[in-house]
Amino acid sequence: MRFLKSGLKKAVGGAVRRLPALRRSMTQGLNVFLFHDVTDEPSPFNAQYALAVSRATFRRQAAWIRDNFEVIHPARLFDQSVLPPRAALITFDDGFLGTFENGLEILRDMQLPSVVFVNMRAVLEQTPILSVVACYLNQHVPEFAGFADSVGLRRPYHLTLTPKLLAEFEQRSGALDRAAVLDYQGQFADLQTMRKWSDARWVLYGSHLFDHWNVRALDSVEFQHHYQSNERALAQFDNRANLFAFPNGQPVSCFSDSDVEQLRQLGAGRVFSARGGVNRDSTQYLLSRCGLGEQDADEDGIWFRMGRAAAEDAFNRRR
Repeated sequence: MRFLKSGLKKAVGGAVRRLPALRRSMTQGLNVFLFHDVTDEPSPFNAQYALAVSRATFRRQAAWIRDNFEVIHPARLFDQSVLPPRAALITFDDGFLGTFENGLEILRDMQLPSVVFVNMRAVLEQTPILSVVACYLNQHVPEFAGFADSVGLRRPYHLTLTPKLLAEFEQRSGALDRAAVLDYQGQFADLQTMRKWSDARWVLYGSHLFDHWNVRALDSVEFQHHYQSNERALAQFDNRANLFAFPNGQPVSCFSDSDVEQLRQLGAGRVFSARGGVNRDSTQYLLSRCGLGEQDADEDGIWFRMGRAAAEDAFNRRR
């Protein structure tokens, strides 16, 4: 089965690569690429959810982006100049240590700019992000399933767990073993690491909420609190950018039009989802991103990933 899937992926990706018209349809506009951790030793969480790429794979992916697009500095989203017809933007989510020690190092060597969307609570307190907590509870804390059933909490828990329900569970069962959750999650950057890169003008820091709550699990007051708390924490950095990326990032399950409007009212300059697909209009407020992982390790794999993202985006927009 894996062999057939790999063969299909290579065949489709190769077809996209060899057909200029199809290739142009997926490159004309602004393509935003999404990464998480860059490391040769992924944490259990990042390995399980395919959120890490090795240094060698990331170097190949970054070189492919450089060779097929004009990589723009994220600050260009705010100026009045017209972006190049094959523009690309490189982004990272969350704030894993490997993003800084490996990903940004590689991009610096290649002279490519990027933006890192950070959950500052994890940086300031070295505490696990909430999506990891929810996944850990599901897999390693047997009594959580019974609690979830009793309060009507639906799977996947990282999309539905609310602040009040997490607090209620800890009141009933005791405080979570956060050291064990951190081992499962993997290491985040600390303030010293972020300050080291804050003078690199080709790297900007954007917001990913103060903690990695799924926005649909928050009420509007909680959403505002996490947004503004992260903005205050990011204000200490000179390279802070007025850019926001939704945690998890898929429309419907992760955010709604009203959430986008609330961000506009709160002053967010541009907002990013993880929907996938090329942004034909680079001036639009909500921009789509295409995630790349270790499985997208060669040119055919990346073209396949882009083609699948474009097809899924087109299908979802017609629904």
